[in-house]
Amino acid sequence: VREGLSGFEWAVGVPGTVGGAVVNNAGAYGRDMAATLVRADLLSPDGERVWQPVAWLKYDYRTSILKWQPNLEWVVLRAELQLTPAAPEAVEARMTGFNERRKSSQPPGATMGSMFKNPPGDYAGRLIEAAGLKGYRVGQAQISPVHANFFSNLGGATSTEMIELIEIAQQVVADKFKVRLELEIEVVGESAKPTP
Repeated sequence: VREGLSGFEWAVGVPGTVGGAVVNNAGAYGRDMAATLVRADLLSPDGERVWQPVAWLKYDYRTSILKWQPNLEWVVLRAELQLTPAAPEAVEARMTGFNERRKSSQPPGATMGSMFKNPPGDYAGRLIEAAGLKGYRVGQAQISPVHANFFSNLGGATSTEMIELIEIAQQVVADKFKVRLELEIEVVGESAKPTP
């Protein structure tokens, strides 16, 4: 903002790190890393440091070649972004607008952001809500009553509860609409993993 650089305002309030955004092609409001990144400074599995252009990452919706690698072996060290000069006040105004939009449409508190990728031609949150699951709970894990593609930890939710809630949402939406919701988040650890 202070430097008067525009092009990354969409990322305000998006949880995570720049490295995670590069790996996952994070995005919001019609913009994403694929449209913002010029190149990434990476540490390869054999310990070599290399700058790779955005085309090398083979970006698609919320994924990249880095995500397809076994064990996520590449490490993002730095990112060069395509930004354009703009008045600091204009950059701040756009960031404020994105923040207000996010606050009015997404739940506050402990969530992981969007749980599922939007299927072609539809929205995961709309499908989950239409399936009657908005507000549905498993223990302390809840499908948000504010936005159905956000799953909240009401305090003390376990990974088992969250995974069960994910699987219920996937199954009910598949049964009602013949659409398989694909996770946008990454599930790691010892817990049983839901189907992607």
